[in-house]
Amino acid sequence: MSETVNGPVAQGDIIVLEDVVKEFFVKGRSVPIRALQGASMRISKGDMIAIKGPSGSGKTTLLQMLGALDVPTSGTVKVAGKDLSNMKERELTAHRARTIGFVFQTFNLIPNLSALENVELPMEALGVGKSERRRRAFDLLKSVGMEDRIDHKPQKLSGGEQQRVAIARALSNRPEIILADEPTGSLDSKTGESIMRLLDRLRHDTGATVIVVTHSSGAAKICDFAFTIKDGIITSMANVAQESKLADTKRTLKVDLAISGKLVAKLFQAGYTDIEDISLASVDEIGNALGNTNRAAKIIGKAKKLVELRGDTVGDDDDEE
Repeated sequence: MSETVNGPVAQGDIIVLEDVVKEFFVKGRSVPIRALQGASMRISKGDMIAIKGPSGSGKTTLLQMLGALDVPTSGTVKVAGKDLSNMKERELTAHRARTIGFVFQTFNLIPNLSALENVELPMEALGVGKSERRRRAFDLLKSVGMEDRIDHKPQKLSGGEQQRVAIARALSNRPEIILADEPTGSLDSKTGESIMRLLDRLRHDTGATVIVVTHSSGAAKICDFAFTIKDGIITSMANVAQESKLADTKRTLKVDLAISGKLVAKLFQAGYTDIEDISLASVDEIGNALGNTNRAAKIIGKAKKLVELRGDTVGDDDDEE
């Protein structure tokens, strides 16, 4: 499970940041700019993570730390068991090539190369033989639904198709981690969702950890966890699946009881999160939660009727069996 760094390091952690500070000196300024101010986080192997935050919050700098494109001014960055903070440039380059796959908003495909050749290129840099490169590139393009476009150059492909090729390229060296910088930013919402679903499927197929920097709330909802960064500090972490389930529960309660979202929030705050709990509560208990005993009596009455109806339905099902 991914989390901020406040407890013991879990055995499955593939990324650990501890109190990371990154300073940049700008010409004409005697005081450095702090892009990261004590950022801390943990990410578990195989998770799909969203990093959210406004422009200038430090998202890009954080991604550069995770991708071994830069090193912190202070603090610790551990990726796939290696402390990047103390590695030399040549070691960082080798680590990037073998451990990290990058996906960019603007795709960054080589325009005069075909889809197949674009996917082959990172493997060539690592000395993979020509026949193996060709076989692996074709298999990867097939895995992203692009086997019929292998000979097409980028300008002959749609934005969504180019991003699929870019994802295949990112997987070419079998990386442990995929870093995607606004991968849906240049795409329409429907295509963007399909790209996020593709990343989700591929990380399950390959075991890779996927980290997505995004402004899109829709993209973040497909992830397991979402970190929020503000002013260079990771301010919160949300379990996306749990939040989605909670939102669904609140919506159901609102519809079933025909009450406002504000009343649902008050019920949840008092610990009444389902129809059965409400039906068993006293008028005084619900009245204290809502600040209105008359309304509480009506809500409890509705809840009891719903519980009775559900009981009758279950009994009917049992009789049929």
